[in-house]
Amino acid sequence: MSGRIELSATVFCECVGEAPTTADLTFGDDHLRLESETDSLTVAQSDVFDVRLGSSPRVATDFFTGPVLTVGFDAEDGREVLFVDGSRDSLETYAGLLYRWLLDGREVAARHPAEIGGRVTGQPFDIGTLRVTPGKVGCTGIDYSFGIDLDRIVHLSRSEGELLGDQRTMIELQYVRDGRAVSLDLSVDPPRIQHLLGRHLRQEYDKIRRAVRGLDVPKVAVRTLYELYSLRGAAAPATLFDGPSDASAAILRGLEKASLVRFGDDEVELTSRGWILVTEHVDASADGTAAHGVGD
Repeated sequence: MSGRIELSATVFCECVGEAPTTADLTFGDDHLRLESETDSLTVAQSDVFDVRLGSSPRVATDFFTGPVLTVGFDAEDGREVLFVDGSRDSLETYAGLLYRWLLDGREVAARHPAEIGGRVTGQPFDIGTLRVTPGKVGCTGIDYSFGIDLDRIVHLSRSEGELLGDQRTMIELQYVRDGRAVSLDLSVDPPRIQHLLGRHLRQEYDKIRRAVRGLDVPKVAVRTLYELYSLRGAAAPATLFDGPSDASAAILRGLEKASLVRFGDDEVELTSRGWILVTEHVDASADGTAAHGVGD
């Protein structure tokens, strides 16, 4: 990412001061800089190992009660954390800018698509350039460049596999395209960058998961989503029910209103929210536990 980004926020870092202060944050030219009236801090881009948006960790609860953006970095005396305060909307913007600064332009190994609708494609890995832009992640410099809207991600996991003769950690990402689930694999070196990429992808994914978990969906509507899922995400409405009726039409209207399905040309399709709701139900019914995921 070219250019410098400047913003003003309330921040706290134990290595700078004993209390929060208003400061200007600037990141660009491979360094993050903090400047307040009394203190300053410079962090090399290569020293940032974590970015997280969430509730205040214990060390910061004396000062912040709402969500905070935490930036972990290596310093001369060990690891330190910078806390940034603000509204959730502003912090999501700051986090997106930070991730873009840290990730955009990195070399990445990508296999896309690895699967389409559950069918393995046999596509090999290709080496390209990681692209991180607002609301999107993708890859250029390969035979078939791609860009994926983050709100279309329906599954994230981490695995080990062989890449160019070496065992590497990979991010397995699944998203919805034309009503079907498409899978791809990404691997970035060093591990610090791979971890940050996982954090970035999981931020939007977890936001959608939280919204889906808050929905009260009737069992008959969940069964309809399961049926769509078994048909790989898209089907004619008539195939989902024993026959057309006012009740079946009402179920589909309710699912559309909840943004769980959308209507296409003579078909009804699962949205990313619909895919996530179904897979959450599948995971919960399988063993009642959550899989170890990307960015944890």
